[in-house]
Amino acid sequence: MTAPNPAEEAGRTGSSGDPGTRLAWPSRLKDAPRLLRRGFRTSAWKTFGYPVLRNVNRAAEAKRSALLVYLVEPFVIRKDDRRFLEHQNLKQCLQIATALGEAGYIVDVADIDDPKFFPERRYDLVLSHRGDLPDPKGMMSDSIRVYLATGKNHVVHNRNVRARYESLARRRGSELAPLSLNSEDLPFVRRAHAIAGFGNRESVATWAGMADVPLYPFNNYGYASTRSTVESKDFAAAGSHFLFFASRDQVAKGLDLLLEIFARHSALHLYVCSAFKRERAFVDSYRKELFQRPNIHAVGLVPVNSERFYDLTRRCAYVIHPSCSDATPGSVVQCMHTGLIPVVTKECGMDLGGVGTVLPDDRPTTIEEAILQGASRERSWLEDQARKTRQLAVEKYSEESFLRRWREIAHSLAMVPKERT
Repeated sequence: MTAPNPAEEAGRTGSSGDPGTRLAWPSRLKDAPRLLRRGFRTSAWKTFGYPVLRNVNRAAEAKRSALLVYLVEPFVIRKDDRRFLEHQNLKQCLQIATALGEAGYIVDVADIDDPKFFPERRYDLVLSHRGDLPDPKGMMSDSIRVYLATGKNHVVHNRNVRARYESLARRRGSELAPLSLNSEDLPFVRRAHAIAGFGNRESVATWAGMADVPLYPFNNYGYASTRSTVESKDFAAAGSHFLFFASRDQVAKGLDLLLEIFARHSALHLYVCSAFKRERAFVDSYRKELFQRPNIHAVGLVPVNSERFYDLTRRCAYVIHPSCSDATPGSVVQCMHTGLIPVVTKECGMDLGGVGTVLPDDRPTTIEEAILQGASRERSWLEDQARKTRQLAVEKYSEESFLRRWREIAHSLAMVPKERT
């Protein structure tokens, strides 16, 4: 999930769409006013300029000042806005600002999509998701500069994505091209004093070659309101059912590999919940697998915590995500909160502590072997793993653990050595 859109780096979980139907706007009539307001606000910002929000944590007194360059929207919408249920990064912006405030900072916020923004005042700390954040007035020269990474090093990401498409071309003669690649011109990263990033230490360490500085990994989380479906699941039936729950760029996420594997195993079922309908070239290449295989169910985007979502998580035992470049994908974490056992590549940047499967590589044979092994598991093993998965998600991939980690990071950043210029 990648720059400049953090929603994709952090792992978009889907917002609308019904199985077998065309995505429409608005998805429901009652959503129209909210979507109109959002569209008007975004258009106004793009036309007249994004706001820079001052002192979002309303600190009466503070010894230090901080600039967060990420998203301004969560600070201007109501706390009960349904938008917060569409992606974790909105609430995470509020939580990061809260942690910085508790560490003694007055926090200003600018938006990563504002191409004209640059700091016009001095800050003690600049925490930016924009890797190309400019500094024409030299206002950041004395600041502690921290890059907020929501995915792997762009060089690594681009290399991995290209390799996936090249592999597809060799296997099927496909001429599909990557939907997007990330800019590798990242002057702010090269001048950073530290990097805080989604994912495990291995994932965040991909940035070490670009900036040999302290690293602060942290995990994504699932919504606290997500219910467990472990208690209502028929594990004897669910063991052969796998859920693919993702967003865009199906090849980078590994859907092409899964479709080819499940097409060879008619007794195993794959439920495809992603934005594949928006990628016409991909659909054309895999039309037979998507729509003509009775064991492959082309669902589309499904809202998190909807009854359709819970129905699918009851039906399946596993969530499978053979991505080539991720950092604690939120879609996987969300499914883990229901008790779905994860099967992920090491490129997902997740430490699972013995729960589920972290694939050592993304070769089709490796993925296929893990799928077949998973489908052969006994009911008692599946139920035990599902309960452990749910427990791991609540303990390690929760809002509480996210905020606790960010409190640690915020207090540590003030002590980061400023050896760069």
